[in-house]
Amino acid sequence: MAKQRRSILVVDDDAEMRALLLDVLRNEGYDVVEAKDGTEAVLALRARAFDLILMDKNMPGPSGLDLLPGFRRVCPDSQVILMTAFGDVPSYIEAVEKGAAEYLFKPFRMEARIPGMETRTAGEEWDHRASNVDRA
Repeated sequence: MAKQRRSILVVDDDAEMRALLLDVLRNEGYDVVEAKDGTEAVLALRARAFDLILMDKNMPGPSGLDLLPGFRRVCPDSQVILMTAFGDVPSYIEAVEKGAAEYLFKPFRMEARIPGMETRTAGEEWDHRASNVDRA
């Protein structure tokens, strides 16, 4: 039986970052859908479920932090990883309290794997910790 590809929703208002993530993740064999903002992300989540939501913390309109609690309620089996170029300890704590599985600091090297992504299955939890993925 063929192994099912993991599905990832990438939400980022930065078109270059979004394109880079899409390219790398698709080349790694993931089923990836993109959204440029919170509105598109909500529409994507209404259409289907995702194993992982990789979302920018700071976006125009609702931020990743604003969207996080609703996403956790609507998609309890999806893990949410927030990415930010403007991270600090209070925002990390807020993200974890709202249900983020990970908190990545941009820029990060694309050669580095997002922690736990390759081994996680639906319903499993990642450790709640900040992840400095080879900060560039």
